[in-house]
Amino acid sequence: MVCRIIPPTFVPPEQYFDKRVGEDYFDHNNKVGLVIGAEGEYHITDMFGLSLGVFYAQEGANYKGEGFTSHEGIKVNVDNLKVNLDCITVSILANIYVWKGLALKTGIQPEFAVGKKAKGDVTIEYDLPSYKETTFEKPNVKSFSLSIPVGVSYEFKNVVADLRYSFGITNIRSEKHFFQNSHSGSAYNRVLSFTLGYKFQ
Repeated sequence: MVCRIIPPTFVPPEQYFDKRVGEDYFDHNNKVGLVIGAEGEYHITDMFGLSLGVFYAQEGANYKGEGFTSHEGIKVNVDNLKVNLDCITVSILANIYVWKGLALKTGIQPEFAVGKKAKGDVTIEYDLPSYKETTFEKPNVKSFSLSIPVGVSYEFKNVVADLRYSFGITNIRSEKHFFQNSHSGSAYNRVLSFTLGYKFQ
């Protein structure tokens, strides 16, 4: 049994929404966050192992709003929209060692969003004086999602460098949109992570 403790490191957690939130209202930028956790591995053979890891990850995205006009002529502009998510991820991976300490890995990863916040400058213009709101309490993100991580790791002595990319396979957007219920659509998580860990044997 091998246990790998992963210290804090930075991870750019990809856009947690897709490029279009509802319709063509936002352009996204990736958001940098932190990931920390531990992972244990059981070697079935010298070339094949199974691992289980639990991590805390900061995920989310930053958006630049383009604005839109509703059918009723109401103009809505959103600027500086930031979505921040605190997630617990569980990685279940198959590891194939192709050369000395070099391993290829893939598996399945359930994710639980335990903290969800969104902030932005929203201006609504219509016949009456404009209305401005600067904070959303919660984004329209489901608390559970599922991803498929694929990655590569390299072990040198007791230090392990790990690079992974996770493809979301479940829609993370809840039915209610924070503007209107009619602005629906699907969104899938995409996360690129890099970690350095110390391996105990």
